[in-house]
Amino acid sequence: MTYSAIETSVQSGRPLELYEFTYGATAYRYTSADADVVYGGNTYTAVPISRGAVEATSEIARLALEITASRELPLLDLFSTAAPERVVLVTLRRLHSGDGEAIIIWMGRILNVTLNNASAEIHCESVYTSLKRVGLRRLYQKNCPHVLYETECAVNRASFGSSQTVVSITGTVIELDTLDTFASNYFAGGYMEWESPPGYFNQRSIRMNAGFNATVSFPLNGLAINDVVVVYPGCDHTLATCDAIFSNSENYGGMPYWPKKNPFDGTIIY
Repeated sequence: MTYSAIETSVQSGRPLELYEFTYGATAYRYTSADADVVYGGNTYTAVPISRGAVEATSEIARLALEITASRELPLLDLFSTAAPERVVLVTLRRLHSGDGEAIIIWMGRILNVTLNNASAEIHCESVYTSLKRVGLRRLYQKNCPHVLYETECAVNRASFGSSQTVVSITGTVIELDTLDTFASNYFAGGYMEWESPPGYFNQRSIRMNAGFNATVSFPLNGLAINDVVVVYPGCDHTLATCDAIFSNSENYGGMPYWPKKNPFDGTIIY
């Protein structure tokens, strides 16, 4: 039988749901079923997990999804000290036990997590929310709107990463073995990345660097002395930085030569 036929049948339906959370190259897969479920070649682990209603509506606020799960899920380690640096994507599928056809009933991302004693409330935003936001998505502006290292920016991230060995860790200050070869605050606004456990990449924004030390935005999870990290410079989205550090002015997305005064009435523009 097809999914539609089972879904509308009186006796054949045995619904269960599959939750997939994706963080970079790492996927966390869970199911509300009583036992693990294999779908699409992937195993979904049976855990205590449930959700609020999924609504078909044009109201942005009602597109959100609330998921309740055990606090012991490995997924929630991402939120143990601070929100992760990257977006965590959510895909919710529904299928019936014994049937190989599943449908996607909701897609979006995690906005934030509320950790309770034994459970966690995962607050999610629909993938359609950004498409329905009122207002312009791109503006005329002096500074570049492109995200550094992404497609429109076109800077090759691998060309600017510097591998460093951790010498010491004091709170959010990390001493690295050869960081002193770079100018102070060369990496400010950039980020540090390391792999722990294998296949799982952590990131922290770099607030400043001077000498051997880099100061990051939040405490570090799973990082130890002698571990290797890669640090990447940031960008203040000005043409000067784009050209001086990245030699990428041909892809600069801002309008740096706007006049400071309105040419018609002389009023100050910025």
